Amino acid sequence: MQMRKFRVFVRFVFVLLLSALAFGEPPNSENPLSLIPAPKEIRLQTGSFRVKPTTRILVEFGHQSEDRIAAETLAEEIHDQAGFTIEIVGEKPDTRREKREDHSNIVLARLQDRKVRDFLAKKGLTADSIGDQGYLLFSDRSHLIVAANTGQGLFYGVQTLRQLLRPEGGTLVCPAVSIRDWPSMEWRGVQDDISRGPIPTEDYMKSQIRTLAAFKINFFALYMEHVFDFASQPLIAPKEAALTPKEINSLIDYAKALYVTILPEQQTFGHLHHMLKYDVYDDVAERPHGHVLTPTKDRSYDIITAMYADLVPLFPGPYLHIGGDETFELGQGQTSALAAQEGLGRVYLDHIERVSSILAPYHKQLMFWGDIAIKYPQLLGILPKDMIAVPWDYDPKPSYASIVKPYRDAGLRVVVAPGANNWNQLWPNLDDGYVNIRNFVRDGQSLGAMGMLDTTWNDDGESLYAMAWPTLVFGAAAAWQSGESNIEDFKNSYDWAFYRNSGGNTFRDILSDLDQGHEALAKIKVDTETDDLFWIDPFTPAGAATMQKLAPAAIEMRLGAEHALESLYRNHSQARAHDSTLDDMIVAAWRWDALGMKIEFTQEINKFYWDAFQNQTDASRVGNDLEEITSINARLEDLRDSTTRLGGMYRQAWLREYQPYWLGNVEVRYDMLAQEFQQKIVAVRQARRQYEATKSLTQPQDLGFYLQP
Repeated sequence: MQMRKFRVFVRFVFVLLLSALAFGEPPNSENPLSLIPAPKEIRLQTGSFRVKPTTRILVEFGHQSEDRIAAETLAEEIHDQAGFTIEIVGEKPDTRREKREDHSNIVLARLQDRKVRDFLAKKGLTADSIGDQGYLLFSDRSHLIVAANTGQGLFYGVQTLRQLLRPEGGTLVCPAVSIRDWPSMEWRGVQDDISRGPIPTEDYMKSQIRTLAAFKINFFALYMEHVFDFASQPLIAPKEAALTPKEINSLIDYAKALYVTILPEQQTFGHLHHMLKYDVYDDVAERPHGHVLTPTKDRSYDIITAMYADLVPLFPGPYLHIGGDETFELGQGQTSALAAQEGLGRVYLDHIERVSSILAPYHKQLMFWGDIAIKYPQLLGILPKDMIAVPWDYDPKPSYASIVKPYRDAGLRVVVAPGANNWNQLWPNLDDGYVNIRNFVRDGQSLGAMGMLDTTWNDDGESLYAMAWPTLVFGAAAAWQSGESNIEDFKNSYDWAFYRNSGGNTFRDILSDLDQGHEALAKIKVDTETDDLFWIDPFTPAGAATMQKLAPAAIEMRLGAEHALESLYRNHSQARAHDSTLDDMIVAAWRWDALGMKIEFTQEINKFYWDAFQNQTDASRVGNDLEEITSINARLEDLRDSTTRLGGMYRQAWLREYQPYWLGNVEVRYDMLAQEFQQKIVAVRQARRQYEATKSLTQPQDLGFYLQP
């Protein structure tokens, strides 16, 4: 009797807890089900819907063609999690409970069906304000329904349902839940820089699109300077890797089925060095072999006209991005006289307006980077009102209103562009990226921005894309959700939502360990990009001084990397989705560790050699010191070995994502760094032979040992 009363009490408390999870008001968490993006309105009830091998996915007969892709992503999720395949059936949906319990259905419906709409309304779910991209989701013990006004909304509802399903006893269960959800920003995008070295394979770009679509991204931008195979400009693209019309058509068809619009970003002003480095373009270069296309020559506009004639017909989407950022050379060459006469701002904006006129026949809405025009707010009226400014800023700041509001005040639409903070880094600076994205998207929403474009860049030509997923998924969440997104809530949800890891925060902890290197450097006020630190030769005066400055951060850097590696190797199988991303994390961790080792070992090598040099009368001491520097197993060998090993690991990682083009430009850096260590091994061994013959050691500075203890 006492046990029964206790069970009743526990059940009562559980019901109270669930009832507290009202729309937007769950206890201790803004997202109790670890959903990314978090739905706007969610209510949990008691019970659950069980998905079994006999369960079917019902798709409305009249929408089978469009809605089947949503059904297939759901069926794949069920198969991946539970191991069985369920049938997709095109039928008129019926919300009534099946007579046979083993034939319970998952219903994917359109809200034009009055029976579905009325049933959901009785459950407290109305379609008011959800628009074309929103959805309703309802489940209890006998019903599991996703409904929307459009196929796109239905697709997004299914992506939420995929995250709701949890393994239990050989089946999957969906908690009894009511969800009403819609996006806060119409356009939610990710840009991939494919012009600074890495050019993804077609298959990898499709996998990017598929993953992004699962988190309700509907914009995928390709940043291009010279990588499209222009028929009109046959010199500029690398033929062995250039993006071809056939590949673009394939990508667009693939993305369309997932409700993703491909946005071409083709530069028309700055960042055109890979064109202007050729002498046949010398007359249109602002400065010889420079970066900026001069606006003083009609041929410049003939080239733009021809390039877009090649490119635009391939992209059916409503937008084009014409670039226009970082035109630092403007006014320093052919345009100097015009800029002195009319002002640099006028010259810049006149060019943007002229490009707009050239592209008018295509009836596209044009985007342009907002970093230059913002300097001339009084001149923004020059621009056509249908143009879209894309202000960008990648530093973590409390507010970005100052670079959004002037465009809105001028009557222009805006897409805000935060960044993944993945460029020039061994591992993205996630903490900076999260704050940048959160605050920028928040400010964009408050000022009426139409969308977000979360950017990745490859400035150093060696970034691995899969490292950027945490900030890209957070961007997707922030743009869908309203206001200021909660970073801690996102981190707590990431293990399940991205990796389908139900065993705690394993991967959250790994991400934190990988970020430890950035934290360690911040403590000593070093903001140098970590790729630069990785390639530094520590046996030069400048390199030795840098290693000495970095010394306080080395142990924390290495411990974070090594803890991450231990966990990645132990827990690899816990990633039941997107496990391929772990391989890039392993590369990043080993690179962090190699950098920390170089910092530590530089100090130790210098210490041992200086000790030997200052105690040359003690042959035993000299021998022992030099053995610590180079021998069968010693510090210089460790540095060389870690570099050559990493070069092989990096090559494998690159080829998982990118075409072979450009890889050699990164591999040569591994070869050169390893060669520097090998040459130092040879030099120290030669110094030892000299000592054995003469009892005199080479001066430390002559060997590159500048750090006297």
